[in-house]
Amino acid sequence: MLIWGIVPSMITSIDTKVRTAARPLALGLALFAAAGTVAVAQDDNGYGRFDPTYNTYNHWMPAWDSGDYDRHHVLIGTVADFKPYRLLLSANRGGETTQVDLKNGTVIRPEGTTLSSGMRVAVMGYWSKGTFIANRVILRD
Repeated sequence: MLIWGIVPSMITSIDTKVRTAARPLALGLALFAAAGTVAVAQDDNGYGRFDPTYNTYNHWMPAWDSGDYDRHHVLIGTVADFKPYRLLLSANRGGETTQVDLKNGTVIRPEGTTLSSGMRVAVMGYWSKGTFIANRVILRD
C-alpha cells in the first residue's frame, strides 16, 4: 500500500536513518546539559565566594595555630616565594605549595608589610578555577 507515494519499506528505512543520526545528537546534548549542571554546582558551592566577615580580621587569631579555621576560605602557611600579585605558600614541611594570586585591593596586615620568604601568614580569600584568590593576608605576630 502506498501512502503519499512512499512504500512501507522506505518509511522503515527513513525511520532507522533518523534514529541512527539522532542518537549521537541526543547523547551530545545530554552530556552538554550534564556538564553545565556540574559547572553550576561547582560555582554555587560557596567556595567561590568570599565571606565578608573575614574583612574584619586585622591580626593573627590564636585559633589558627591549633588548626581551627575555615579551610575553604583561609589558607595558613609559610611564604615560600613572593612576587607582585603572586604568593607561593608552603603549608607544611613536605614541600607542598599552593599558588595564591593577589589582586588590586588585597589587604596585607600589618599595613606596610612587604611579604618575604619564611613569613608565617594566614591568607583569606576564595577559590576560582583552581586558583586561590587572596582578599586579605595577615602576618603572624
